[in-house]
Amino acid sequence: MADPRGLLRVKAGGADYALWLGMSGLADLQASRGQDVLQQLDAPKDAGEGWVPDMGIIVDLLQASLERYHPDADRFVVDEIFSDNPGVVMLLLTAAFPDAKAAPGNVKRPKRVA
Repeated sequence: MADPRGLLRVKAGGADYALWLGMSGLADLQASRGQDVLQQLDAPKDAGEGWVPDMGIIVDLLQASLERYHPDADRFVVDEIFSDNPGVVMLLLTAAFPDAKAAPGNVKRPKRVA
């Protein structure tokens, strides 16, 4: 559930987690993945039906969001959060940027590939 301050609370693996994606986390992502790191999550116009975003970015995004309240969380916690909370990446981005509106013409979110 989203919090007005940008906090997202999730459950995974029987535990509660507080995710926070702030400026420091975004800055780290930009430094390691490029200035356009969030745009890299959007499917290109010529993407096929099986396209999925770079999972490394998603792992880094979730790991960054855990650092504030769960600094000892490892990549397996990220796996549990991702698998137990469908749509967690979009929920996290919405919590981090609550006033952002989608620009006209943005592509639809890619379908999850089994």
